[in-house]
Amino acid sequence: MKIIKKFNYFIFFSIFSFLICNQIDDYISKAMKDNIDLNNLNLFLSQNVNSDKPEYIFLDAMMEFNGDTATAKYKKYYSKFPQHKYADHAVYEIGSYYYSKGYYINSSSWFKKIPMFYRKSSLLETSIEMFNNSMIISGYIDSVTYYNNIFKKLYPNLNIKSYTVSTPLEIKYDNETPKNTKFAIQIGAFEEYNRAESRMYMLRSAGFSVRIVEEMREGNNFYLIREGEYSTKKSANKILMRIKARTGLKPIIIEI
Repeated sequence: MKIIKKFNYFIFFSIFSFLICNQIDDYISKAMKDNIDLNNLNLFLSQNVNSDKPEYIFLDAMMEFNGDTATAKYKKYYSKFPQHKYADHAVYEIGSYYYSKGYYINSSSWFKKIPMFYRKSSLLETSIEMFNNSMIISGYIDSVTYYNNIFKKLYPNLNIKSYTVSTPLEIKYDNETPKNTKFAIQIGAFEEYNRAESRMYMLRSAGFSVRIVEEMREGNNFYLIREGEYSTKKSANKILMRIKARTGLKPIIIEI
C-alpha cells in the first residue's frame, strides 16, 4: 500500500511539474511577443517566488525592468543552465544591456557566444550583427574581419556581409538636412493613453528619458512615445541603437 501511495505521489508530482513548466513557457512566449497580462504574471511570480526551475529564473529576469538587476538575474540563470533552451536569449539580453550602457567590448564578448556556442539559435543573425556593431564602434575593424571569416565557415549559407555595419546609414543624409532641423526617436504610437503610459514607464525603467506626445492623425488622436531632441541623425542614431538593443523594439528617427 505504501508503495502504491508513493507511486501515486510521484505521478501527481510529475504531472504538476509538467503543467507548471508549460505555464511558464506560455508566459515566456507571450512576454517575448510583448503580449502578456502583467497582473496575472505578477500573481504567478509571487506564488512561485522560491522556485528554482530554470524557466522561472529566466521569466523572472525578463520581467525585471531595472537593467542592473535583470542582468544579474540573466547571469545567474546562464551560469546555472548554460545549455537550457532559453540560454541564448539570456546571453543576448546581457549583451544588449552592455551595449545600451556603452560597454561595447563586454557587449561584443556576449554576442559572440551565440554564433560560437548556440548554432541553432533564432538570434544568430541578429547577434552577429550586434557583435559587428559593438566591435566597429570600439574601433576593432580587423577583429570584425577575422571573426566574420570564422562565422562564414561555420554558417556558409548565411550572408554575413549583409549584417556588417560600417557606419550608420543616417550619416550620409546629414549634409542634405537643413541646419535648423531637429530629430527625435519615436518608439511607438497608441490610440489608448494607458498603453502609451505603460510603454513610457517601461522605457524609463530601462533608463531612457521618454515622453508622451499627443497628435492628431487623419481625425484620430494618437499618443506617441518619443525620446530626445537631436541636431543630427547621427546623434539620434546612437541612442536609437541602444533602445533597439536593450528593448527589442523598433524605433525610428523623425523630424520635429
